[in-house]
Amino acid sequence: MMPPKKKNGDRPRLQVVGEKGAVMEYPLQDQAIFIGRTDDNDVVLDDSSVSRRHAKIARDGAEYTLADLGSHNGTALNGTFIQSAPLHDGDQIKIGGYRLTFYLRESRDLSPTPTVTLMPGKDWAGTLREVITSRPSGQCAVESHEWLSSGESKRNQKVLFVLYEISRQLNAIADFHQLLEKIMDLLFLVIDADYGFLILSASRAEADLIPVVVKFKNRASRPSAEIQASRSLIHKVIQDKVALLVSDAMSDSRWARSESLIRKKIRSALCVPLWKKDQIIGVIQLESLRPDCQFTIDDLELLNAVGCQMALVIEQMSLREKIREEERLKNRLARFLSPQVTEMILKGGEESKKYLMDPHHLEASILFIDIVGFTALSEKMQTEEINMFLNQYFTRMTEIIFRNQGMLDKYIGDGLMAVFGVPVQTQDHAERAIRTALEAKRELSRIMDQLAPEKRFSIRIGINSGQVLAGNIGSPQRMDYTVIGDAVNIAARLESMARPNQILIGEKTYLLAKDKFRFERIGPRRIRGRDNPVTVFDVIEEHP
Repeated sequence: MMPPKKKNGDRPRLQVVGEKGAVMEYPLQDQAIFIGRTDDNDVVLDDSSVSRRHAKIARDGAEYTLADLGSHNGTALNGTFIQSAPLHDGDQIKIGGYRLTFYLRESRDLSPTPTVTLMPGKDWAGTLREVITSRPSGQCAVESHEWLSSGESKRNQKVLFVLYEISRQLNAIADFHQLLEKIMDLLFLVIDADYGFLILSASRAEADLIPVVVKFKNRASRPSAEIQASRSLIHKVIQDKVALLVSDAMSDSRWARSESLIRKKIRSALCVPLWKKDQIIGVIQLESLRPDCQFTIDDLELLNAVGCQMALVIEQMSLREKIREEERLKNRLARFLSPQVTEMILKGGEESKKYLMDPHHLEASILFIDIVGFTALSEKMQTEEINMFLNQYFTRMTEIIFRNQGMLDKYIGDGLMAVFGVPVQTQDHAERAIRTALEAKRELSRIMDQLAPEKRFSIRIGINSGQVLAGNIGSPQRMDYTVIGDAVNIAARLESMARPNQILIGEKTYLLAKDKFRFERIGPRRIRGRDNPVTVFDVIEEHP
């Protein structure tokens, strides 16, 4: 794994920001770097929606290229999902819950919020001026409603305006970080603060706090030095789950032990927790340096109400992103799996989905079907007629495959390849493959009854069972879920050996399904590319 760096170097680099705000920077070398969930990647993204080997960035001369490696949730570049694309300075990459930024120029400042430093300070004791209990989103929604019902109309109008705008922006902004920035803008419209910041917790560790959004009232309110935020204040909010108001801190002896507050000469501060479900993921803090602009309990209640409602917004955004990811996965699966199998995969947990899509070895049965003499047949048809004919034929064959819970791997000219036992493993994969072949022959008879004699045709079918490697396989330009291995090659050879309307199977398939069907033993046959012969069987019919 590539060690991250905290400061700018002399190379282009990648900045990685986690969903909870953790920021790391990775220098880009001449060799390609791989991005994924497992520790063997150069950039490790610990997120269940990230594939084991998700994407890579490679250098070609002076240009860098981002390529998706067949991930099950995709890689987005500047809001658009890509297979492969060149990178430019400042490009935004979205992988799972992580935001990545590609920086090409050395002079670029990579720190997202360089003006905020969390000062340690000493622990303090005493009674705070104003404290409001904060609760998770499921409870604070009721609390906020009661406050709105009993509060003053002007204050109600402010909070209703902010909450309405937050809900409206949720539908317009897809990026989590951009939504947080917009929420801070809205807060400044209703609370008169000099500056404020939003801090997220990168983990459950109390010290792991990352400032992700900083907002100033105007240029004049921007301090000449960096902002020194009080860790003791934030610690109290997170640990006690409360919203705090500090007013005229310099004259309040009860804050004497909070060294960072005294050093800053803060006159007024509001700090409220930011919830996600039942977990505090950060805080919002607003500050005023003007003696004549002291925050009030009304301001604290308003900010606390907004902080509570933001929990609902964050949860909605997370849910919406999950729905989008599942929809993308569903669309991909629907191309080659039956609706029942697709639904089974989607209902499984995240680990189950990752296992199914990432390459792994398993036992399966592979079926090939090909039209006999298609070239000669196509000479008797117009191009449009051939296209319509193949679409109708493939539709009916695919329905049979799906009905037997098989996976349509691909169409190959006038043939197709199907696999049984992947991505969801089944013990009766050989039986399902043979039953599909027999049903395909019966369906072919019905198709032939509807065609003129000169347009009728036959099919060849080959089936083999064995160990395969299943998963997303291919190149960065094109990646498909498929199976590879010797068992696949033998199935293809058996199909090419079959006579018209004959079903040939390998010995492993026969052993797995010998009690379900009638077979005729053909015997050992030489197959191109193999030293040892393969024992071949002809499928006659199902047992009565």
